[in-house]
Amino acid sequence: MTYNHIYNGSCHCGNISFEFSTNKSIEEFAPRICSCSFCLRHGGRYISDPDGRLEISCKDNAQLNRYQFGHKTADFILCKNCGVFIGAICTIDERDYAVINIKTMLNYDFSDNATSNDYDSENQGSRLERRAKNWIPHVALNGF
Repeated sequence: MTYNHIYNGSCHCGNISFEFSTNKSIEEFAPRICSCSFCLRHGGRYISDPDGRLEISCKDNAQLNRYQFGHKTADFILCKNCGVFIGAICTIDERDYAVINIKTMLNYDFSDNATSNDYDSENQGSRLERRAKNWIPHVALNGF
């Protein structure tokens, strides 16, 4: 598939980087805020495109941290070296889905137009169903 827009991002030290391909312009995204304790502490703002593609690369796997908590249905990707939180990956039916933290995107300025969402009432099934519908379904992991 050919995409109209390619957005890049990385952690602060550059160990973890990504390329997000989509047909949406930056202006078409409405970043989301999750109200879970992890996301609140990290200040994450998320975007995804169910028609998009994401490639995440890691130079030094020893500096990669895949953190889980709660339902343990997603891996939160952090750099051990600089501490930056890139986004989250969830595997559903042997397929990876992902969201990215817009604060790690390079050369893109989002106004703070994010909408807040409370997912605490979701059970594991409804959480996975929401992610399969909304998250980026074409995910390539390099160096993981």
